[in-house]
Amino acid sequence: MAKMRKRTKFSLIALIIAGLAVAGAAVAIGVGAVALLPQMIAFDIAILSAGVAIGAGIAASSFSISGLVSRKSAQAKSADSVATMAKAGFEKSDDKQKGKAKLKNNNLKAAKIFAKASYKLSKFGITPVTYERQRVGITNKQAKYESKRYVYGLMNEMYNQSGNIHKAKKFDNMKQKLDKKSTNDFFDVSGFAPKYHYAAEFYNPVSAKWENDERSSVNFNNYEMVEKAKDEFEKTVETRYNEENKRRGPTVVTVKSSNNDSVKEVSASSNASQLIDKMELYALQDYRLTAEKTGVDGFPILVETQDYKLDGTKKGKQEVLIIKNTEQLIDRINKLEGLTQDSANSSDEYLNLPAERTK
Repeated sequence: MAKMRKRTKFSLIALIIAGLAVAGAAVAIGVGAVALLPQMIAFDIAILSAGVAIGAGIAASSFSISGLVSRKSAQAKSADSVATMAKAGFEKSDDKQKGKAKLKNNNLKAAKIFAKASYKLSKFGITPVTYERQRVGITNKQAKYESKRYVYGLMNEMYNQSGNIHKAKKFDNMKQKLDKKSTNDFFDVSGFAPKYHYAAEFYNPVSAKWENDERSSVNFNNYEMVEKAKDEFEKTVETRYNEENKRRGPTVVTVKSSNNDSVKEVSASSNASQLIDKMELYALQDYRLTAEKTGVDGFPILVETQDYKLDGTKKGKQEVLIIKNTEQLIDRINKLEGLTQDSANSSDEYLNLPAERTK
């Protein structure tokens, strides 16, 4: 998905430049034609051709720019709507049913905005801002299929709720057509994935379900570490959806062996910059637990940290840390534990302040 979006961006820039170039060249051609053929008929043709070409160039540029603006706007609306649903759903309460009832009454508008914006993004081949990108155990083709299937289903449910049966049927047909076309083309790569996957949740009143925000998620081999991540996500809702973070894509920390393919890589991510050190800590702890249980450590291991935009494309350069042995692994875990413990002992406002990555 990321490579596809890069190609789209380059194509967009090329189209804008080409459109302006065509417009400029058209003016030169038109003027040249007038100089060579002073007859009135030639003058008319030259002016007409120049005008048509200029119009085509401007139209191409305008279309490209408006498409980019439309995508950015849809992403922003989606992210803001998810933040509204997520914060109202929990409201610092452990009672999900209570949060669900409040959100269903007061935030249906945000859910509808999210559905429509997600559908607009799907037309550009972009998954919803909350949807999972490719990870171990899921192919690009599967991710793309599941994303469209989800969006069509969401639109169907939204129109069913509003009583617009005609439009609801349209999206149901689109979903069924997609199912018939795609399901036979997948390869099963689930055996490469870690044992557990968990993502932060928000209640969506359109689907009437608790849904995942995959920007904050983990792929681990040990259930006890999944539980730690779950607790962390539930107590940091305000942080993950504050003004600084709600429109951020995920930062993904991946831990993997550099020379042993049989050791499954693990990963943890969050859209909150303040939580990335803790995500790395959990991923390293999960990796260490697995090594202790299996007796296979996979050293040297790579700790890769990569920022992503809301459309799934990479943002900036990847950070890579090499850990060569158990002593270095323990040192890194201890350093991260000390850092995250310091932040936990601070006031609650700490989590709402900008944070720098630990090198």
